[in-house]
Amino acid sequence: MITLLDICLPTTVFVLSSILTIPAVKTIRNVRHRGNLLKLCWFSAVFSSAAAAVANLTLKYYSQQAIDPYVSLPMAGGSSAIFSSAFLVDAVSIYMAIIFMAVSAVTFMFSLFYIDSGEEFSERYYAVMLMVTGCVIGTVFAGDLLTMFIFWEATAAGSSFLVLYNKTPRSLHATLKYLIMIIIASAFIIYGLSVIYALTGTLNFWAAKRALMTLQDKGLLELAFAFMAAGYSIEAAAVPFHMWLPDAYAAAPSSSSAFLSALVDQGSYYVLLRVLIYILSPPTVLPWQLIFAVMSALTMIVGNLLALTERNVKRLVAYLCIVDVGYNLVAITTVTPLGIMGNLYFFLVGGISTAAAFMAVGILNRMGFKTLDEFFGVGRKAPLTSLALVLTIFSFIGVPSLAGFMAKYIVFTSAIEANLSWLAVIGVLTSVIQAAYLLKIVNTMYGKKPVEESKIKEPKRLLIPVFILVATLIVFGLYPAPILNLINPVIEQLTFIP
Repeated sequence: MITLLDICLPTTVFVLSSILTIPAVKTIRNVRHRGNLLKLCWFSAVFSSAAAAVANLTLKYYSQQAIDPYVSLPMAGGSSAIFSSAFLVDAVSIYMAIIFMAVSAVTFMFSLFYIDSGEEFSERYYAVMLMVTGCVIGTVFAGDLLTMFIFWEATAAGSSFLVLYNKTPRSLHATLKYLIMIIIASAFIIYGLSVIYALTGTLNFWAAKRALMTLQDKGLLELAFAFMAAGYSIEAAAVPFHMWLPDAYAAAPSSSSAFLSALVDQGSYYVLLRVLIYILSPPTVLPWQLIFAVMSALTMIVGNLLALTERNVKRLVAYLCIVDVGYNLVAITTVTPLGIMGNLYFFLVGGISTAAAFMAVGILNRMGFKTLDEFFGVGRKAPLTSLALVLTIFSFIGVPSLAGFMAKYIVFTSAIEANLSWLAVIGVLTSVIQAAYLLKIVNTMYGKKPVEESKIKEPKRLLIPVFILVATLIVFGLYPAPILNLINPVIEQLTFIP
């Protein structure tokens, strides 16, 4: 039987570890020998403990899934108490927790090697990463809108420090822009939640949905939806609310960009999925598909066109994050089992691809290669890093045998199945634009002659997590069945969609 402790334990492990990390890293810093080994052992213990907690929860859930597929546990008071915050365990929350745990571990490994523990505030950097991971996992297990909002805003607050870490005027400007947008988004969401609470008397997922289904006048609900959709779209960086993301990810350390694109970006899609599909399920609650279909089309078009003219490679990868928002919105908009499957598969593939790209570009940036003009012949000078980046680019494009191909195939097929063929056509056409500017990078790296022919010593430790992610893209591209099998229980529980 699942208990409240089982649900809270993964988040608790990360939050407590984030507090203990500051004195632990400071102590390890004073050790002259084997300091890096001790640091790696400390964080391995943290992630092993959290992984054990998630595994325990997963096993308990699937052992009783047939009896109760939606396990909701209030934190205080009875289950009917209107102010009772609750946790929820279902197939989608288990799936997302496993993804976040695995991807966070790999991106965190890169951060350990990328951010020197001897740097000032490095211990706080690691601590914030652990805290953000715990908050993201807390978000996926939230059982009411208020609890989800609190965990998600804590995630956003921690993310701002990861963007600011370099303490340059550029990172300060990007962080301020990010914070302003997040504050605006929070205000919109809070207002939307207040309207929903006024209409239903509760913020519990299922209780709110049942009450909203019986509403005769949808006017106030449409107002609440407009504010919440705008707020969560800002945080997901959907067009026209995307302005903050390229600045933030370009100014942040590459380890931060990889971590945030893999966890926070994917978490924002999960929040949209939970609110739009599970609570505002169309057409029984609110028919919102057309609005998000148009937003999806704009995001795919604008994101790719902006990337087409970008010369800074790291900023170009940031635009790829925006483009992925558009592809994810296609899957959510279909409101079909295949669309939800594509969305959940894209969660994983998008997070891995953007993280691997930011890592590889971050390594090349450290070598002095930042713009397309500086990437001339870099494939010969840094062959391993270049190979990792090229394979990631091929996954973005959708080359068969890589995971990106299967992700796009499911998403576009679901759009056709849902009679949104025009959206699938836009997706395919923008994928052609995407292939144009990404193949231009490949041509620059291998088809242009470098200014200097000498090779550069590549940091082997930094390449370990990069190739772990690249290998994952290859394996999931050739054998997607294990991930799709993990998604199947989610689809089986969506009995309220056609």
